[in-house]
Amino acid sequence: MSFVEPGMAAIELLIETIGYPGLAFLMALDATIVPVPSAAVMGFAGHICYLGRMDILAVTLAGAAGSTAGSMLMYALSRWGGRPFLDRYGRYLGLKGDRLSRAERWFERYGGRVVVVSQLFPVVRDLIPFPAGVAKMPARRFALFSFLGSLPFCGLLAAAGLLAGPAWQSAVALIDEYDIVLVAAFCIALVGYWAWRTRLARRAPA
Repeated sequence: MSFVEPGMAAIELLIETIGYPGLAFLMALDATIVPVPSAAVMGFAGHICYLGRMDILAVTLAGAAGSTAGSMLMYALSRWGGRPFLDRYGRYLGLKGDRLSRAERWFERYGGRVVVVSQLFPVVRDLIPFPAGVAKMPARRFALFSFLGSLPFCGLLAAAGLLAGPAWQSAVALIDEYDIVLVAAFCIALVGYWAWRTRLARRAPA
């Protein structure tokens, strides 16, 4: 199984030529209405780490920063225009059908926490900035929650590209197909690792 996306050659060229800023730019576009495949972007960046030309931690941070910037742009747009603006122009922003209403229900039910969780999943992560902006969620809080949620999302995809090496396209395609299960497993693993380190620290002699 391979992972082929339109414009993949341009994505690879941008990352290889500009490096981390190019990666952040692509992930920022992904968080807006531009159809950039985040799985392909981060997976290829992870592959570049495998080749020794980029650092996995820096790749993850750059991807999360770019994704947060794109989400902030959509948040600012919806905060400025409000619900009337989205009702009128939402179809141009990918808010077709009842997508905005569903996102608003999630936000009303879970508040700021849904911003963190939504960033872990494709499609959903593109919707949540709109109700957050309409509700005038504090900008700094939204930015922080978006960044925290984007870290494991970007980290998982980059790690797949790194660990799979030459087979990075197949690994990313698998994650793209089973993203919910794999991202959940990744988050559980992170929590388990944190708990293990905390337990070791408490047992360590003063």
